Amino acid sequence: MLPSVTLGNWLLAFLPIAMILLLMMVLRWSGGRAGGLSWFVACGVAVLLFGADTELLAVASLKGLWTTVFILYIIWGAMLLYNVVTEVGAFDIIADTFTRLTGGDKMLQILVLGWAFPSFLQGVCGFGTCVAVSAPLLVGLGFPPITAAAAALLGHGWSVTFGSLGSSYAALVSMTGLSEAGLALWSSIFVVIACLLTGPSICLLYRGWGGLKRGIVASLFIGISMGATTLVVANFLSPYISSVLSGVVGLVVGGMVLPRTPWDATAEDTEEADSQSFHSAFTPYYLLLALVLGVYLTPLSDLLGRFEVGLSFPATETAHGFVVEAVETYSPIALLTTPGTLILGAVLLSILYFKRMGMWKPEMKSKVFSSVFRQAVPATVTVMTMSMMAVVMMDSGMTTLLAEGTADFTRTAYPIVAPFIGLLGSFMTGSNTSSNILFGAFQRDVAMLLGASGWIVAALQTAGASVGNAVTPMNVALSSAVTGTAGREGEIITKSMGYTLVITLIVGLCGYVATFYLFPGLP
Repeated sequence: MLPSVTLGNWLLAFLPIAMILLLMMVLRWSGGRAGGLSWFVACGVAVLLFGADTELLAVASLKGLWTTVFILYIIWGAMLLYNVVTEVGAFDIIADTFTRLTGGDKMLQILVLGWAFPSFLQGVCGFGTCVAVSAPLLVGLGFPPITAAAAALLGHGWSVTFGSLGSSYAALVSMTGLSEAGLALWSSIFVVIACLLTGPSICLLYRGWGGLKRGIVASLFIGISMGATTLVVANFLSPYISSVLSGVVGLVVGGMVLPRTPWDATAEDTEEADSQSFHSAFTPYYLLLALVLGVYLTPLSDLLGRFEVGLSFPATETAHGFVVEAVETYSPIALLTTPGTLILGAVLLSILYFKRMGMWKPEMKSKVFSSVFRQAVPATVTVMTMSMMAVVMMDSGMTTLLAEGTADFTRTAYPIVAPFIGLLGSFMTGSNTSSNILFGAFQRDVAMLLGASGWIVAALQTAGASVGNAVTPMNVALSSAVTGTAGREGEIITKSMGYTLVITLIVGLCGYVATFYLFPGLP
């Protein structure tokens, strides 16, 4: 099925990923250049070591290009929304209102808009929409673009498992066949640990140790409120809506409760904001939330979701016998319910609204489209090349060998490594859901071989994949596009990678203690 799992083969399989990290984080290459060269390296390794032929490379690369249609639809739509709001001057009003609402407290602003708000958006929609909406708001409030992008990426990561109305969690249940009760319990425990670590990480990211000292109280209030909500909702109501409700609670605590308490004596007094001007400026986001909730939380989701478009691909096989089955509809896109369509709908309704208010002028159209094209093209190249590389690695067996080699080497320390495998899958595919599909059953089987709990190890898988969304090239490309930092993706990854790895490590250590010390006999 695969080449023998040796250190040399493992390192060769890891080479494309290492190339991306080196080129983007050390040499500061743009995502498009790094992705293109890494795709070429992945193809070479696939042919020389894994026995891939030209048909496999072509099919895998086309699969990768097709999967980018979904995310590119979001990127271009998000950039269109951002530029419409900016062109009519609404961002200045939004920024001024949030400044006054939080008493001008930048730390509270970055915690609310970089953590609680994207967590809520991830709960109802996901697929990068939360980053696309929250990161530009932070830039509009005066935060450095790289910091804004990294904060939004870190802030939404913990909520991805139960986000998008639980799509990643549903994939984990489907792939492992384990009981929902056990998976919901342990998944909620590990993502809550990640949640509690996210707030302090954002404080550190923004202002270093001084920022942590100043923001620790607020981050604990928000983190405990969202974490407690996740535990209660996931285990006593439904895991599929826990991220939604947790995000709402986080927004209430961070945006309405803390500004009215003496949590920070250095904060300025909150002034009364012009609510009418703010609501008018914020209308595009109200419309987006209304469309998301109106579609995803009603029967319209099932009705409109029937209209799907996908491509068919033939089966492929390497010289070693690694087979990828043929698919009739690969990575189908539900045209009427995909986030890109909802964003586009919000854009069109927003333009109509701004026209009625006398804020939209005919000459603005050309300015908006020119800005969108200039900002979105570099991100488009990055997403396309990264996705092509990821699918070549998966369809040739490289990703599977990486996981198997890691499991063989770690043995009893495997619970510590399990979330990193989830992170690897998320990094490769840009999706917690895809990572769970790719590695969910594998993680369960390794747990059985080691005598560990399948519930715990599978939950570590999805927790790691969730946190890993903060550094996936696709999400990084999206964040760079909407913050005007296209070509600087390496800086964003560098800024958020350390926090992501530390959070993943702590989650893994907690899983190790739970597996072998607290609940050694858990089935």
